[in-house]
Amino acid sequence: MPMRVLITGRGSIAQRHVRHLRGSLPEVQVGVVSGNGDVADVFRPCSVFADADSGLAWQPDAVIIAGISSRHARELERCLQLKLPCLAEKPLVTSRDQWIALRSAAAAGGLPAVVVGCNLRYLPALGKLRCALASLAPSGRVLRAQFEVGQELSQWRPGRDLQSSYSAHAGQGGGVVFDLVHEIDMARWLLAPFSALHVKNAVGGHLGDLPISSDDVHTALLQTASGAPVVVSLDYVSQQTVRRYAIVTTAGTYEVDLVAKNILLRQRGGETSILTDEPADFDVSATYGLQMRDWLAAIADRAHDVVSPLEDALQSASLMLDMKEAAG
Repeated sequence: MPMRVLITGRGSIAQRHVRHLRGSLPEVQVGVVSGNGDVADVFRPCSVFADADSGLAWQPDAVIIAGISSRHARELERCLQLKLPCLAEKPLVTSRDQWIALRSAAAAGGLPAVVVGCNLRYLPALGKLRCALASLAPSGRVLRAQFEVGQELSQWRPGRDLQSSYSAHAGQGGGVVFDLVHEIDMARWLLAPFSALHVKNAVGGHLGDLPISSDDVHTALLQTASGAPVVVSLDYVSQQTVRRYAIVTTAGTYEVDLVAKNILLRQRGGETSILTDEPADFDVSATYGLQMRDWLAAIADRAHDVVSPLEDALQSASLMLDMKEAAG
């Protein structure tokens, strides 16, 4: 009997997931949560439900959580209680209370296959960087690091009314700390061989001119256990897209530019080497298919270790909330 998969959302992210789902499972039966009953053609044929509870009554075999950010936590908590495998989009939570509830549900044991949508973990370029950094431990050290991402929000989906995006509304889970949690997760994932991170201070708020209610700028100072500073800068206001990291180590400085598509290692004497500048290593669009196949492999084999597991994502979510709370 074909697998039944419920998708709690009908926007661009949900549409991307259903394409990859059907690419791997052509016979899958799809259910879609749509409050007004409208769904894009990419979902069809499908069953349509007015809300998540109605969709869960359809008795799906698995769930893709890809709707409004503020609803992710409650939908995931319900799926964990029902032991339903989930592919859950980021952010997992938008409040500390949601995090506590999810942590409690996860601690109950007997977890199904869960993959969290931190898709940059599937990007080959960053996988190579992580291996290079891991090879430095335990003798090498990170001395400082910076993770920066920014793009004016109106450029995200050209031609679409800005007010129709959840990103523009704080009450729907919008704001740079929640939307751009990828860089927070990357700081944890890439620096994991060296130390956990904790927040020292943060500033941010709604500082730009766009007609939105959510925070559009946030910069946080984190610190490793050894005292190394790690700066995370996020914004909705950069008029030219930026996504770059700098990790200064005792072996040299790794410079990552995901827009220019290269990773360099700069060392003493002006020596510069290329870790990678292969276009395929920077193909973010390919990460979604890898993520889907990772999740489906975990559903088929509970012993399969996924790249972006729930426990790790909860730690990134906690750090995200620490940053948000530190800025007041």
